[in-house]
Amino acid sequence: MRKTKFTAGLLTFSLLLAAHAIAGNSNKGTLHVDETVTVAGKQLPAGEYQVQWAGSGSNVEVSISDGKDTVAKVPAQVLPLKKAEAVSGYSTNIDQAGNKALTGVFFAGKKYQLSIGEATARTATPSDKTQGSN
Repeated sequence: MRKTKFTAGLLTFSLLLAAHAIAGNSNKGTLHVDETVTVAGKQLPAGEYQVQWAGSGSNVEVSISDGKDTVAKVPAQVLPLKKAEAVSGYSTNIDQAGNKALTGVFFAGKKYQLSIGEATARTATPSDKTQGSN
């Protein structure tokens, strides 16, 4: 009887652990930029970055890190999409100084995108952005 309880407990623990691993944290993703982009006044050289966001509702704060250090934090909005994106990528606009400013990030298989920055989050539409692949 004791062995059966131990086995049942071990099985339950394994199932819970597997469910947690599958669910993961849905508020994070990977951003691969092919060019230098500006975020919150900071330049991000071409490379791969981790994107994580926190907040309630559609208004969130996005943290971008290079794997060890947070390189930028910026307000954003989570905008719903009609269909899931086929590939991951990002969008940019050219700012007044001629730099490419990151305005959005989208993820393969997800039905939302992150619209970066306060003004961009309110006014950006997919048709007025330059897009790169992630």
